[in-house]
Amino acid sequence: MNKQEMISVLSKKTEVSKEKCERVIDEFKNLILEVCKKGEEINLRNFGRFKMQETKERKFINPQTKRYYVCPSKKIISFKGYKSFKYAEQ
Repeated sequence: MNKQEMISVLSKKTEVSKEKCERVIDEFKNLILEVCKKGEEINLRNFGRFKMQETKERKFINPQTKRYYVCPSKKIISFKGYKSFKYAEQ
């Protein structure tokens, strides 16, 4: 399911316009980015946790040239779903 399909389904289920659903999704994404950039976490009960993590610097080899490269550390936003969300009945 892509973003537009999700907006259509949410619009039908909640009887709210597609424009409003799209704005809510975009603002939710922006809120996650803002909070995580500050170094804080977002915990949503029975859903999951969003938080900023820093990856370690690592070395890798290009298989074609056999040269080593260094991938610098970077910050990523991770999501961990809670058990009730991960193991929902199908």
